[in-house]
Amino acid sequence: MYAIIDVETTGLKAATQKIIDIAIVLHDGRKVVDEFQSLINPERNIPANITRLTGITNHMVEEAPKFWEVARDIVLMTRDKTFVAHNVNFDYSFVRKEFSELGYAFKRRKLCTVQLSRKLLPGKKSYSLGNICQELGCDIEDRHRAYGDARATALLFTHLMALDQQEKEYIPPQGMSDLRIIRNLPPKTGVYYFLNDQGDVIYIGKSKSIRSRVLNHFQDARTRRSRNMLEQIHDISYETTGSELIALLKESHEIKQYKPMFNRRQRRGSTDFGVYYYHDSTGYIRFQVSRNKDDQGLLAAFSSYREARAYLFNLCGQYNLCQKFCGLYESAGACFYYHVDQCAGACAGEESAENYNRRALQAIENLNLEHENFFIVESGRNAEELAVVQIENNHYRGYGYLYDPASQGNLELLRDVINPLPDNQDIQRILRHYLRTGNHFRIIPY
Repeated sequence: MYAIIDVETTGLKAATQKIIDIAIVLHDGRKVVDEFQSLINPERNIPANITRLTGITNHMVEEAPKFWEVARDIVLMTRDKTFVAHNVNFDYSFVRKEFSELGYAFKRRKLCTVQLSRKLLPGKKSYSLGNICQELGCDIEDRHRAYGDARATALLFTHLMALDQQEKEYIPPQGMSDLRIIRNLPPKTGVYYFLNDQGDVIYIGKSKSIRSRVLNHFQDARTRRSRNMLEQIHDISYETTGSELIALLKESHEIKQYKPMFNRRQRRGSTDFGVYYYHDSTGYIRFQVSRNKDDQGLLAAFSSYREARAYLFNLCGQYNLCQKFCGLYESAGACFYYHVDQCAGACAGEESAENYNRRALQAIENLNLEHENFFIVESGRNAEELAVVQIENNHYRGYGYLYDPASQGNLELLRDVINPLPDNQDIQRILRHYLRTGNHFRIIPY
């Protein structure tokens, strides 16, 4: 048995910091069997940067139990189990330190899902929990909260534990009368569809292995939502794409088209909030999150305020921008990051608009695709074809397949195979991420 554990803390060093949130997901090697989660009163102030990252405030933990009040539950849940975590030494060191302050020697076998991922999934560019779960199609809700990250780690762990199995054990949906449909699912890249007894699409997903991903759904029916979905599945269809990029684009487009009831996070086509930029009266470029009003100064659009704000925080950190000038920190004086030497001082009048705006312009320019007009070409569904995606004026135009690889230099032929499809912010994010992280495609500018 395995105890998958995640903690959120007041800082990075176990020797001096405290746990503020803990989650334990018990796993039998195939599925989740029990769960535990609790906020923890650290009996100290939670730093503002930790609150911004986790959303956990001092008010939220005021009435929460102290660690000693949940210690017995933790001991009992983890007894005779392997302690599993993503970067296990971090979480283990905090739990062990909390117990040492109670005079208890907490010792468990450890297993790190980062190391296990490197072994079983070699060659990945990143093994961070967010990136590897996104690539495997594992949804993460409540990122940087203990329960959300523990659940995501459990999904990753389920996948890793199943990799060496030739044939997974699974319980098929009760409504499926023809199990040959499941047996014939291909281990190929593409998009799959779950349909109910009326033939309506209730879920759309994509994977590098349609078969493995569908069987994972059947194994991981531990939540009420997933069980409800499985009860309604009467048929499964799929379309192989060969190209992972086309699978991503097709999944995003068709979720917005069909609005499946179990794709609740992606089915919204509206983007109500945006990240905008403007020049203030002193010449500095400023950023802000606002409800979408027009395209003037709009950099990126999002379906929620929280998503837009998280994106701006990331942009701020990536380009060393001032939090105050990004609308993320309100004060009469300098921003928080200036006081910890992570802001160059634009908000304190110590950095010129010219210097600051260089980085701000880099952030703005980075949101545009590298070329205005180009085709992305990569392997198709078989050796005789190529997958083609067209970008024109930095906008997505659609995709198609070229059946004569020797003709990929013919721009007219490339244009002719494109099936026109709409662009949106989700598509733009997919393209930017793929262009930065992929390495199996060719760019043909025009």
